[in-house]
Amino acid sequence: MNLQVNKVKDGEDKEVEIAGCVEIKGIRGTDKRCYIVDLQGMTPRDANYLGDENHTCLIRQELLILYQRQKNLESAKAKMEGFEKELEKEKAEREPKIEEGKEPTEEYKKQMAEINQEFNMKKI
Repeated sequence: MNLQVNKVKDGEDKEVEIAGCVEIKGIRGTDKRCYIVDLQGMTPRDANYLGDENHTCLIRQELLILYQRQKNLESAKAKMEGFEKELEKEKAEREPKIEEGKEPTEEYKKQMAEINQEFNMKKI
């Protein structure tokens, strides 16, 4: 996200590195605790608005969340496809064979229903 790393001193005069934009401010509240404010600059700039006069045009946080969710879904779907291929291969190996030209028997149908139910439960 192209954020600059800055060194600041904490309450014990120890240097600490924080990554952020120049608009971030640190304040000490009336309750004697330290706060960081103006974090809106942590989001990336909108590429549709170039130039120094548009330095405040940022991508909305909601869009970043939606983008992250979409990437997570794509990753999960890719993993699931591999898992489903393995299940189909295993299912084909366990499937009882039927002779060509013959009708499936009740026993065959019952075995296939059990196998299908078992593999559907594995997918869940």
